Amino acid sequence: MRKRKIPIELDDHYKRFGKEPWEVTYGEICSICNTRIDEYGLCSCGSNGD
Repeated sequence: MRKRKIPIELDDHYKRFGKEPWEVTYGEICSICNTRIDEYGLCSCGSNGD
């Protein structure tokens, strides 16, 4: 486990998703923006490949 650089009270990513950014898993590639879609169904353009 990595040492926290940002105190948990200030870490918005951890508050929102319950995990560190490097713990997020990725799957398919979005057919519109050509970036990875993460486990939450999000990609860079927000279309999720639709």
